[in-house]
Amino acid sequence: MTKRARRHFANAHERLPQSTEVALSLSRLHRAQGDLEAARRVVDESLKHQAGDPRLWRRRADLAFERNELDRARRAYRQTIATGDSSATAYRRIGLIDVQRQEYARALSPLQQSRNRDSTHTRTTLYLGIAFLKLDSLQRAATHFRRTVEREARGPITRALEQLGTAQSRRGAVTEAVEAYKTALRLQPARAPVLFHLATTYDEQYRDKRPAARYYRRFLEVEAGGLPQLRRYAERRLDALRPTLHMQEGDATSALP
Repeated sequence: MTKRARRHFANAHERLPQSTEVALSLSRLHRAQGDLEAARRVVDESLKHQAGDPRLWRRRADLAFERNELDRARRAYRQTIATGDSSATAYRRIGLIDVQRQEYARALSPLQQSRNRDSTHTRTTLYLGIAFLKLDSLQRAATHFRRTVEREARGPITRALEQLGTAQSRRGAVTEAVEAYKTALRLQPARAPVLFHLATTYDEQYRDKRPAARYYRRFLEVEAGGLPQLRRYAERRLDALRPTLHMQEGDATSALP
């Protein structure tokens, strides 16, 4: 019952504009309805009474950032930090704004401070890479881009590609399945489940068993014992494929000029 909630919070805010909790709740409801200007007015009114509250400054900064009011957002994020919020997000947003405004040297300090507070956020390392690239610091740029790719690869994207490959395989789209698995493998070369999926796909769907054997072996090399059933299956299949592999390798040799 959003409309009723907004009405009650608006009445509360009119009676108690100095309440940060009321202002944040009402501005959140306005924001959820897409009325960013109403949300801003609520926060600005409460800031007249609570100018030292970092939560209000953070909301003011976020609203300006969403409206692409970059100068106003940057000032508000600075006030957020000045009033006690030293989170990685506030520093990161300042750095992002500086990069968007092509002030790359200025962006380095807030982005590095954001990274020092949270080294796992890929957007921080991505924009550090962009800033260093624009400043012709190519080695540093490459380092940060590499870190970004490595962190993203360990995240949900590789898992999603693995699941996409499984879905494609089940619907009979073998080429698309192999493509998804190989893309996942490029992101994370030592991901054992992906190697196993590739091995079984080649084993079950292709006459040439050499790629299957190659992926089974790679799977056994990287699998550290956490997938014992898959490991036993891979070992059994390699044993079973040995005669076929011997013939296929012999055929390939005899075909050479």
